Amino acid sequence: MTLPDWLHCPACQGRLTSAAPALLRCTACGRDIPVVDGIADFVGGQAIAATDPQRWGVDPAFGEAAIGDLPAQIRGAAGRRWPDYLGQVLEIGCGIGQMTRALVSGQPMRGLLAVDTAMRNVRACRHRLSPLAEAEIAFATLSGHQNAIRDAVADTVFGTDLLGQIGDLRGFLAMVHRALKPRGRAWFVVPNRRYRQAVCHALAEALVQCFARDGAWPNEIHGAAGLLGRSRRLLAHQGDAAFLAGLEQKHLFDSETLEDLGREVGFATAEAIPLDPDPVGARSLRRLLEAANLSEAFITATVPLAASAGQPYFGLLGRQDASAATLLWLTKAAGPEVTVFTARPKPPPIGFAGAESVVGGPPPRWSLELLASDTPQGVALKLGGWCLANTDVKWVRVTLDGMTRHAPVWRPRPDVHEVINRAGLYHPFNALCSGLDAELLFDGLHPAAGQCALHLDVVLGNEMVLRGPAPAVLRMHEPIVVNQ
Repeated sequence: MTLPDWLHCPACQGRLTSAAPALLRCTACGRDIPVVDGIADFVGGQAIAATDPQRWGVDPAFGEAAIGDLPAQIRGAAGRRWPDYLGQVLEIGCGIGQMTRALVSGQPMRGLLAVDTAMRNVRACRHRLSPLAEAEIAFATLSGHQNAIRDAVADTVFGTDLLGQIGDLRGFLAMVHRALKPRGRAWFVVPNRRYRQAVCHALAEALVQCFARDGAWPNEIHGAAGLLGRSRRLLAHQGDAAFLAGLEQKHLFDSETLEDLGREVGFATAEAIPLDPDPVGARSLRRLLEAANLSEAFITATVPLAASAGQPYFGLLGRQDASAATLLWLTKAAGPEVTVFTARPKPPPIGFAGAESVVGGPPPRWSLELLASDTPQGVALKLGGWCLANTDVKWVRVTLDGMTRHAPVWRPRPDVHEVINRAGLYHPFNALCSGLDAELLFDGLHPAAGQCALHLDVVLGNEMVLRGPAPAVLRMHEPIVVNQ
């Protein structure tokens, strides 16, 4: 298949034709799409940030990890689902073409369209595939901002490092369903939320055990705690589209949620399959620490300790969640179907509650530093410190003169464990990731007499709210510290 067979005009969905060797033209509206080095360039000069929720593929500035034995793991997890012949294949987020080459060289197919948002990635993919001429291969730069893929053109759609970055998952999977032919299949590799949570608890336990044994943190504490903090940010704010929109990785996934979503958008089957079961956690811990560029000496010393300390957490995982990554396998029906789907019920909302009824064990503690200034845009508030509880803490909520802003709690603070939690009354993961450092703008707020009425609240992971002690007013340019 050529580029016009795969793609249509993103403006009017009209038919594209080859107007010149380096140009595609819409027969309906006359729009021109440049073809650069054989690559249909729908993105052009647009600057699409690494955090853009419509981006397809990893930003080349961050590099791309080697895929290792991932192709074999995918085929092994798919088992009898894997077809003998892939037909017409669409790869979304092809990156530099590692998985593309593995698939083209090891599996019969009729043709392939490899797309990515970054021209640099697509060029690298094209170069990697240049010796392989057995299948007809096309290339394009695309993102979720353009509706350029024609209906029912692919027998197989896949992506490996993609779904975690997509903002609108429902819309993306609906597009995949539309692009598939009847009886087609799609598969994606996604990170598992419950397994990541178990890994983080295990690593936090190992770090504080090292501290208790040696009386000092290992040299790599900031890298390891940073890894925990970034994971904590995803875990605590899962499903908060507005907050996660600014992150490159936006999602960790629960198996049943993926399966439900796949069936809701119209797939005949949606299965979440553990990709590389690791019930002990050692292999997954090693890969995670290697990806964080921590030293081999630290990894060798930490992985066995974390795997041992993590058994209470890994032991709680069911078979479907016993892997760091999940293979989402989707199939399209042979023809139209009517499916009545009932979503899982959501829990009732929970209102305000006192700290004693929300968390067990020791009461929550925090130390918050506030400094406000009146700017032409409004009140700018610098908020730092830490907040520690024996449950997930999502936000510190600040209200000035009735206007509310939120500061997320996730930043690495090993010193909080060292000073506050030596007795181990709070879970290590909570203590190591209890920091906050935010600049909040209360736009349009200009306080009279240089002060604002102040209220502080702590919002927990279950949306319950703890009212915090705070001065009645916050004066501009006067730093204050609020302790609990």
